[in-house]
Amino acid sequence: MKRAGSSLRYIATALCFGLIAVWGSENLFWTVPATPLGGLDWAIGWLSYSIVAAAALSAVLWAGLSGWRAAFLGGALLGFGVEGVLVATMYDAFPAQIVWTPLAWHALVTGLLVLALPRALARFGVALQVTGLLLLGLSGAVWGLYWPNERQEMPGYGTALAYLPGLGMTVVAAQIGLDRLGRLSEVPRSVVLAAPLLLALLWLVRMIVTPEPVLLSSPVMVLTTVWIMRRLGRPGTGSGSLSTVPVWRHCLFLIAPVFTALLVVPGCRVLGPVPVNVPVALMTGAIGLGLWLWLLWEAVRAGTPKQDAVPQRI
Repeated sequence: MKRAGSSLRYIATALCFGLIAVWGSENLFWTVPATPLGGLDWAIGWLSYSIVAAAALSAVLWAGLSGWRAAFLGGALLGFGVEGVLVATMYDAFPAQIVWTPLAWHALVTGLLVLALPRALARFGVALQVTGLLLLGLSGAVWGLYWPNERQEMPGYGTALAYLPGLGMTVVAAQIGLDRLGRLSEVPRSVVLAAPLLLALLWLVRMIVTPEPVLLSSPVMVLTTVWIMRRLGRPGTGSGSLSTVPVWRHCLFLIAPVFTALLVVPGCRVLGPVPVNVPVALMTGAIGLGLWLWLLWEAVRAGTPKQDAVPQRI
């Protein structure tokens, strides 16, 4: 019974991370949908992201990693899984797209800024939290100014508000759910291995169908990232625990997507197409790659992982 309960909590945790991931990596990235978004499309996206998030969660559990490193490196695994297994964008413009978007967006933006930062800000004063969320919303609006370059007509306030803060409520629900689920421990090995093995099988099928050497970059980056996590983690401690945040402080997250929507709609109308994609990609790519390389260096320097240490809290 206890093992069944641990398995259900693992699945629920992966689904919560999937909600946060699909919003950070899809909604915030696209700013407004290029085509009408149906409920079935959203559900398939949530399930897909949840499976990859489950694989990242399994790596975090195995490594005993927590804190911002778990958010960033888990986000990196999310990126390599989505861009290198579910789709093949990671192999376009090789090797630049190993960084953009797995490290530059999934790890840095989704992992750190959407998952970890709002939770961290909620441990401080309300003024600081609101300021941080306004800056996050402003960043999203600046990025959104690029999309008129690829779309003939940008949607209005209704679509933007439904797509960003509307679906952003799922992020709030997921963060509250993570608080309620708490720390994961004693999850059966078969459950922990299920998502990673499924992704490995999907990658193998892609490799058999299109046997191109560039596809090997995905497992190389995944295995290296998992090795970093293991070296920097505390095996045997599980996933650590999340700092519980009052519900109303979680709800303040919606400030960011509301601000993005309210800025990007008039911004696109007044400014038209703005080629912000290159500077944004260069900046986020440099930061994402720099953090990943720094953690790689820290892992190389680290000694034997310590057992039963107290993990950090996000």
